[in-house]
Amino acid sequence: MLTAGNIIALSLIIFIASVVRGFTGFGLALVAVPLIQFFMPVTDTAVFIALINLIFSVLYYRRSRELIKGQPLGRMALWTGIGVAAGAVVLKFVNPAYIQLVWGLLIILIVITLARGISFSLHSDASAMTLSGLLGGLLAGATGITGPPVAIILSALKTPKEKFNATISVFILFAVSYALFFYLLSGLVTWQTVLLALCSVPALLAGLRTGDILVSRISQKTFTNVIYIVLIIMGIITLYKGANTLFGF
Repeated sequence: MLTAGNIIALSLIIFIASVVRGFTGFGLALVAVPLIQFFMPVTDTAVFIALINLIFSVLYYRRSRELIKGQPLGRMALWTGIGVAAGAVVLKFVNPAYIQLVWGLLIILIVITLARGISFSLHSDASAMTLSGLLGGLLAGATGITGPPVAIILSALKTPKEKFNATISVFILFAVSYALFFYLLSGLVTWQTVLLALCSVPALLAGLRTGDILVSRISQKTFTNVIYIVLIIMGIITLYKGANTLFGF
């Protein structure tokens, strides 16, 4: 409902979630979705978060496009679309809980491997963009989770924090654009949800600015460690969601 109370509550949630995303480049939905579902149905929450992520990504791209100039973004856009479509097909035939269990376990194992100093053999931006788009899109299409595969790949490449945030933001822009296209075709986008998203923009901008300040004041090593911690948390939450669905605990 478009009420003053809902606007204030959603703005506060989006501010906190935007600080996390402004700092790490991802995680907005991780923070916001469980809280927003107290105010919105699941379907409206998905559309609302997609709109917020779209606005955030567009704003971030406009101010950071120089950092990723010359990157093969067309390749990432193509493979993200393929990944999202493949994830949607997988979702039709496989219990989402099994997908969550597998991805959650993989995220944790890969992060532990990276933290121990073991790197993967990715040496080109083209390979990174292809793999990021495909795996990130696959996870987004199958579970609605965006970010972890791309964050893992960029971490493996020792990507500087500013470029890290800019690149992952572009991926999320592609992923949510595909998602919103399907939401529009399905008639799930309502004017109330769009207005609530627009009302949350000031909070989003404030969160983005706060995240920027935090990033500018920490070292690359600290930033990398924070990314690992966020990924581990996302892996545990993903595992829990899958296990809870299967076993009801």
